[in-house]
Amino acid sequence: MTHPSTPNANATGECPDDRLSRFRLDPYSSEQLYRQLYRALRAAILSGDFSEGEAIPSENQMRHQFGIARTTVRNAMALLVSEGLVQQVRGRGTIVSHRPISHNIWNFGSFTELARRQGLRPVTRVLDHRVEGGELILVRARGLANDETVNWLNVDTSQLDLAFYPGIETYDFAAQSLYEVLRRDYDRHPVRSELLLTVVPPSDRLREVFGPAPEVPGYLCASGDVLDADDRLVERTSIVYSPAVQMKFATRWGRDTAPA
Repeated sequence: MTHPSTPNANATGECPDDRLSRFRLDPYSSEQLYRQLYRALRAAILSGDFSEGEAIPSENQMRHQFGIARTTVRNAMALLVSEGLVQQVRGRGTIVSHRPISHNIWNFGSFTELARRQGLRPVTRVLDHRVEGGELILVRARGLANDETVNWLNVDTSQLDLAFYPGIETYDFAAQSLYEVLRRDYDRHPVRSELLLTVVPPSDRLREVFGPAPEVPGYLCASGDVLDADDRLVERTSIVYSPAVQMKFATRWGRDTAPA
């Protein structure tokens, strides 16, 4: 019997697309199949496997390649369309509308490890630590100690699937680095993130952590998925930054993607 996540040829003549062959969908994961497919297609588009103006595999191709339902494909397509990565063109199919640009948010990664490399003293305060829906929900305030005071820089939320990380709810993450634990005890190595930048409204918790500040309409928030080298989900994250934090962005265009 063919595993649902294994690409295969089929009686309809639909052939697997080699550019998607490295991706596998796990029907037993707590992450819904349409989100797994969305992440796979998004990774293929952003890595340049599908060029701007090129049609991605048809709905039928993806159904047969991954052994999934039509609604799964359509839900994944809706997410890609909403992000502006593809557009659906009558008579042509679903066309890539994204021009690949390499984005980097400098210094995004392990807060604890970054601070230590810079000779600073990181401090973590756990605001919430609970198991809910098969996940560990971990909310931490992160800051840097200066003599007797702490400058709180962000509040981050991690959602960790207990099926991947059995027993992780027993760790004290006020004293240990989450990413160090993931690498050392679970052999999961975060290598990249896919983040959406938004603004979140002030809340009592954020005001309490960041302290008195000039009136601001909201706080910068980076939220999304952290992935390993095999594009497996490591954690879902949401990081809200203090108004005192300055973000530096680096953008690189290739020769074929330079703005006119």
